[in-house]
Amino acid sequence: MDQLISAFGIDWQLILLQILNFGLLAAGLTYLLYKPVLRLLRERQERIEQGIKDAAAAEKMKQNAEAEKQSILATAHTEAEAVAARAKTHAEERGQAIVGEAQGKAEQLLQQAAAAGEEIKARSRRESEAEIAKTAILAAEKILQERASS
Repeated sequence: MDQLISAFGIDWQLILLQILNFGLLAAGLTYLLYKPVLRLLRERQERIEQGIKDAAAAEKMKQNAEAEKQSILATAHTEAEAVAARAKTHAEERGQAIVGEAQGKAEQLLQQAAAAGEEIKARSRRESEAEIAKTAILAAEKILQERASS
């Protein structure tokens, strides 16, 4: 066997040293390169998983917010309809009150106009009577003057 090893030129010490060097290189690369790369890959995978979880949570929050938005809009719409109904009722009541006031004022103005008309009629009658009385006195004077001069 020694002859065979020397015939091929194999140096068992060199092979042993090569095995030792390969073991040291493999250990060094495992420690310095393989484990840090695996750690980086694991961390990246965890970040991706966390991002997926966060995205799912954000989607759920978005759906909850959308549902809440719809609820708030429905409530606001209902309240707006109620306010509009109250405003319409108030406007109708106020309109009826204004119409009632206007009718009352119109009646009052008609009564005042009728009273003023009656007063003007009475004054006209008094003035007419006074004028008729003056005319009658003047006519009587004229008749008396004609009889006195004849």
